[in-house]
Amino acid sequence: MTPAYMTELLEGDTLINSAVVLAPPHKPLTCFPEVISTFLAELFPKEWGKLSMKAKNYLRWMSIKAESIDRLAPFDNEHATKGFELLSIDRKGQSFGIIQKKAKEMDIPLVLNRFASIIAALATIRLLKAQTQDLENYFALTTFTQNIDAIYLNYPKALKQLLDWFPEARSGLCIEISEELTPDYVPTVLTLAQDLGLGIALDDSNRMAESVMTLLAGRAKWIKIDFKGTAQLEQDLASGQEEAILQKFQSYAKTYEFAALVLEGLSDHYDLKTFLRQHWKDSHLMIYYQSRERLPKPPWDQYFGLLQDHFESEYGLFFKGLLHN
Repeated sequence: MTPAYMTELLEGDTLINSAVVLAPPHKPLTCFPEVISTFLAELFPKEWGKLSMKAKNYLRWMSIKAESIDRLAPFDNEHATKGFELLSIDRKGQSFGIIQKKAKEMDIPLVLNRFASIIAALATIRLLKAQTQDLENYFALTTFTQNIDAIYLNYPKALKQLLDWFPEARSGLCIEISEELTPDYVPTVLTLAQDLGLGIALDDSNRMAESVMTLLAGRAKWIKIDFKGTAQLEQDLASGQEEAILQKFQSYAKTYEFAALVLEGLSDHYDLKTFLRQHWKDSHLMIYYQSRERLPKPPWDQYFGLLQDHFESEYGLFFKGLLHN
């Protein structure tokens, strides 16, 4: 059972009032300092209690950026944005690699670092839903993915407890399984997905162990190819391998008949985008594309802005819903 004070903290108006949009010179990110500190203290009281004030403050102000995942082929403009990948970012706009480095410098356990990220992601989903009640039909068809690696899976009870506190997020949440996952973690992934009704996305599947792919393929909602794999397809197209590309996608359609394929890092200027939109007609395999360089399709473009419109060195989307209030 969720403690009463935590339930109150997550209620619509209270959550909105507790959320903070950072002011310049910081990036205009939405943060949930009270939610993150409260939930980390509840889930990991010993680990949280040992942190320095500097470390606690760093985690409290963790936020997220997003990348839009849109339908590419067969093309249908209705509900064109299919979802968002949510990625951790600190209040200075620094992403995963720098966050890991800073956490190590402040002796922050990896588990607290990871859970601060997913708490920020779940709070953002809840806040977005609270602000888009008139878009309920769109929200129900939108998927949010959160990267899950072995560090999360070493704490399945804490992960399940956290997701129980955000029931409205679970129906649209895909746990994005790291390409580095080993087969011994697969039972934990399947149990979590089954018990909580979560979808599964296979991250960077072109670099994932075949044994893990085989075990998870039947439950996967999305199969993702990383930006290097997408760039290789672009090169193959440039060298005249059109038929080979289509045959490869036909193979995906037969192997993963219930999953969509997501091409990460597919820029609008890629010829591959135009080629697939014109030539891929098989509705047995939906092809989506993901990029950090563009806004989502309407109506979601009202609620997200581009980080690169504000800062030269950062790319992706930030949730700007609170800036309207």
